[in-house]
Amino acid sequence: MPLDKKTLLKKSIAKAIQSPGNLVTGAVSLAASAVLWNPLPLILWGLGATGWVSLAATGDRYIRQIEEEERQRDEAKAEKDREVLTQKVQAMLAENPIAGWTRAGLLPNYLAVYNRLLEIRSRVAKVLADRADLDAATRTGILQQLSYMLTAYLNFVRERIVYLQILANIRPAADLAQAAQPPPPPPPEKRRVDLRIQPVRPSAPAAPLPSVEKRLAEVQEKIQQLQDLAKQEPATARTRQWHISILEKQRDLLLECQKRDQCVVAQLGAFDDVFEVILGRVSASQFSATEVASYMGSVVEQIVQTEQFLDSLRPAMNELMGGMAPV
Repeated sequence: MPLDKKTLLKKSIAKAIQSPGNLVTGAVSLAASAVLWNPLPLILWGLGATGWVSLAATGDRYIRQIEEEERQRDEAKAEKDREVLTQKVQAMLAENPIAGWTRAGLLPNYLAVYNRLLEIRSRVAKVLADRADLDAATRTGILQQLSYMLTAYLNFVRERIVYLQILANIRPAADLAQAAQPPPPPPPEKRRVDLRIQPVRPSAPAAPLPSVEKRLAEVQEKIQQLQDLAKQEPATARTRQWHISILEKQRDLLLECQKRDQCVVAQLGAFDDVFEVILGRVSASQFSATEVASYMGSVVEQIVQTEQFLDSLRPAMNELMGGMAPV
């Protein structure tokens, strides 16, 4: 984040005051005043240092140095934050049923894609470092935007996982009751045979991805059941209608979150191609920094718009997550 002029000037003045040349001159003046018992050297140094600090602080040297230090500090913080985010996403991807869906090919291997994006960024950094026709600001700008895209990719993956987990945990009451019942024990004879033979059981296939259409159908079926009961039992009509309104709200939330997830999936699918295009453009012999900056600017703008759209629907996600009671 760029510093405002007032903060930049304060930092520049402090750096000028603490510069080795100024401190050494001040120490010499102080020693001379002490030896001669005359404050004149110290007074002259003070007047000269004030003017020198004023000129140095408003010059380009210290301002550029401060801006570079701030940039490096921001990059280090962004790198650390992305590493923390990477670990969180890795843990989420390792949990079931997400891990099972990934192994079965029902979900893209998001972590493998992320590692490929990291590798492309490293290749872009090497190409930029070898190009003598680029200034430092252009190189820095391109790499910073790629870093921002990496963080955005991880955030989109996290949003995708959260949505799938919510969808997988919404079940009709009948399904939950059935799932809560333990399977009946095998007959005694079969149990003895099982203990003796100990067959090797094949790994269970991964469960299919949760379908929002199926969840909507389940909600609609429950609504229809409640409407029928209200007709059969008029005394319960008011309570049934209240229950129906809850289910209708859940149906609306499912539809909102479906649109949100579709946007996330579309954005995730574009990252690989975007990074490849950027690598190709910076590697081209006829390199145009303006063209690359314009392209990356449009990509970043699209990502920002997607993030804003996700934020606008975040209340629906939070409400759906907080209301995962059986329908």
